[in-house]
Amino acid sequence: MKTILFTFLSAALICGCNCKATFAQGQPNPFANASAKVIDLKVMGMTCQGCADHVIATLSEKKGVAKSEVKFTENKALVTYDPKVIKPEEIIAAIEAIGYKAELYGKNEKKEDTISTAHACCVPKKKN
Repeated sequence: MKTILFTFLSAALICGCNCKATFAQGQPNPFANASAKVIDLKVMGMTCQGCADHVIATLSEKKGVAKSEVKFTENKALVTYDPKVIKPEEIIAAIEAIGYKAELYGKNEKKEDTISTAHACCVPKKKN
C-alpha cells in the first residue's frame, strides 16, 4: 500500500512540476480581467427598509449589476457593476423609474432634498 501511495504522489509531483495541466495550474484566473467598478449613489425618498429592499431588487434585475448595498437610514447605495455592460446613468434611471431620486454622491453638496411621495411599501393597507 505504501508503495502505491508513494508512486502516485511521486507521479503527481513530477507531472505538477513539468506540466501546467495538473492541479489546474494552466487555468487562467477567471476574475483577473474583471473590470468591476463601484459607484456611490445618494438615493432620496426611502423611508424604510422595504424601500431599500425595493431598490436592491430592482438593481439585481439589471444586467451588469453585480452587487448593491442600500442603506435607507443614510440615503446611500453602493453599486458594484460592469461598465462594459451598464452605465451609471442607466443605474440611476432604474432607481428613478421606481419612484426615488438618485444622483452620484458628492455631485450636489447641498442640504438633502426631501420627497414626500409615499411608496407602495410604506402606504398602510386599507382594511375592508
